[in-house]
Amino acid sequence: MSFFTRFCSARSGSAIILCLASSLALAQESPPPTTLFQEETKTQEKPAEEKKADENKPQEKAAEEAKTKAGESSTKQSSSKDKAEKSAAPAKKQLRQLSLSGSYQDHLQPMAFDPTDLILGGAPGKSKSFFRLCEYLEELGKDDLVTHVLFDLSDDSLSFNSAQLDELTRRMALLKSKGKKTIAWLENAGNEHLAIASQCDDVVMADFGSIDMPSSAMETTFYRDAMDLIGVKASVVRAGDFKGAVEPYLNSQMSDHLREHYVKMLESINAAQVSRIAKGRGLTHAAVREFQKKRMMLPADALAAGLVTKLAPYGAMKKTVQEMVGSEIEWTTPKAKPKREMSFFELMGKVMGGAPETATKLKDDSIVVMHLQGAIVDGKQPSAGSIVSGPTVKVIDELAKEDKVKGVVVRVNSPGGSATASEAIRQSLAALAKKKPVVYSMGEMAASGGYWVTCIGEPIYAEHGTITGSIGVFSMKISLGTLMRRVGVHIESVAIDSSASMNAMDRTWSDEEQENFQKFIDEIYHRFLNLASESRKLPVDKVKGLAGGRVWSGEQAKAAGLVDEIGGVYDCIAVVAKKAGVEKYKVIHRPEPTAGLGLLSMFEEPDDSQVRSSLSAVESGLLRTLESRGFKTDGLRAILRSATSAQRGLPTVWALTPGELHVR
Repeated sequence: MSFFTRFCSARSGSAIILCLASSLALAQESPPPTTLFQEETKTQEKPAEEKKADENKPQEKAAEEAKTKAGESSTKQSSSKDKAEKSAAPAKKQLRQLSLSGSYQDHLQPMAFDPTDLILGGAPGKSKSFFRLCEYLEELGKDDLVTHVLFDLSDDSLSFNSAQLDELTRRMALLKSKGKKTIAWLENAGNEHLAIASQCDDVVMADFGSIDMPSSAMETTFYRDAMDLIGVKASVVRAGDFKGAVEPYLNSQMSDHLREHYVKMLESINAAQVSRIAKGRGLTHAAVREFQKKRMMLPADALAAGLVTKLAPYGAMKKTVQEMVGSEIEWTTPKAKPKREMSFFELMGKVMGGAPETATKLKDDSIVVMHLQGAIVDGKQPSAGSIVSGPTVKVIDELAKEDKVKGVVVRVNSPGGSATASEAIRQSLAALAKKKPVVYSMGEMAASGGYWVTCIGEPIYAEHGTITGSIGVFSMKISLGTLMRRVGVHIESVAIDSSASMNAMDRTWSDEEQENFQKFIDEIYHRFLNLASESRKLPVDKVKGLAGGRVWSGEQAKAAGLVDEIGGVYDCIAVVAKKAGVEKYKVIHRPEPTAGLGLLSMFEEPDDSQVRSSLSAVESGLLRTLESRGFKTDGLRAILRSATSAQRGLPTVWALTPGELHVR
């Protein structure tokens, strides 16, 4: 039955009754199966000859049964012999094909849901777990039957961030150390495809394919001119000249000193990208850098340059690889879990269900990877794509109390956010570290508030391409006064002094208000500097030279002393296990993702509809456009929602790096 039919049935009681009635009618019209029902017959007297024949039948029947049993016994013995011979034969060696496609997330978030997709026959998108992929490669290394692993990299949409590629490179090296022969198949290859392929023993490329390997670049979006056109103004109070998070709202283009700083950061990130390919293919750094400058390469040029080892006809992956490994190798793919049918009501129950009240109780000694992913915001209710202070602190406190949790790796993927929310999470992590070993692993971005939460004096690991630092704070107020007047809306405020309407959405801050609020910003910035100084054991003056909103690559941060080591999650797990003194343990990821939208959460926040209404044009247009181009819009979304909500008390103080920064 199609989903649409099930949906209609669910909506119409008469339709359900009609279906049941039709089924009953069909059952009555069809004759009963002969295997279940027998017709009754009257017993009749038989002639004498037939009686005598019937008397002999039991003896004949017994003889027949004896003969049948003997035959069955012989067949069973023959079958057992065949099974024994088969089990004695050595199992075939295997090639495992892994087809990588789409994008991978460190920690799965609740699915995006649009009810109209279901009605029109669409399906909710399925995210892919990066760390589950890593775990699978580790399991594959222990499988003695698998001798070859083929990475099918033919999907153009394949996407890993720089931190994930560093981790994946180490996982593939571990796989090869277990004696596995690795092969990559390329068609149209970008930087991600080449990074993975370069770690393989052989790289086969379609002769009708292409290579596009640009050097690292960065994009950010400036809104000042558009804001002037529509009549929106920004009032900003900040600490730090390099706070790139506010430039898009104040300037029409990037300042020269910020551009120079970004260029140095990109050079560091690109060096790691070049080294990954050069080391894997046995080429010099200079040679790969020259390939980058050309950017586009034909398959024949890639073969001559040593980026690939063999060319093959387009679409001939299996035939070509089979010829390379030999026919005695069995071709296998990962086993998929059987799909389970789900009713409409069960599906809606899962979609609308909220987060579990408590995490699953642990039965074995475990090391937990605690994911801090998204913009950091204040609040008490969990929100998909954000690190909400209340629920996050609750999860951390539960980890501290759980006896089976022997240590925690805090994985940070965040552009930062609210300074107060960041401090609440930092304090909770500091309390956790007093009870159990804690190590930080920085992912793609761990900047500003994402760096703030690491300031507890525990080890910090980052990847080469991690963006971190951005030690600085600001506050911003968006004024919609001019825009509102242009569309015929006018707000009348009645107050006994001007300070009472400081947060009114139709006006900017006055000079006096900005000067007064600057004191709060300076105080919070001073606290940020001291936290970083104490946790990193660096003089405050040195931290000031690294702060001011400057962002750094992981390599730069290590050289400056802002992080301890270059490494990933599994390196951190090993450190935590050693500190905790455990050898056997399970790796658990927290927080557990919510089941779906959460029906109650749709009605618990009365201001949410107002915020969404104000942002509908932006979210449906600008944000989606940026996201489709690979931008991270967590920070921008958080600022816009805060700016259009009804402010109570002081405006939010942000420890936030540009969330819409896109490094590729």
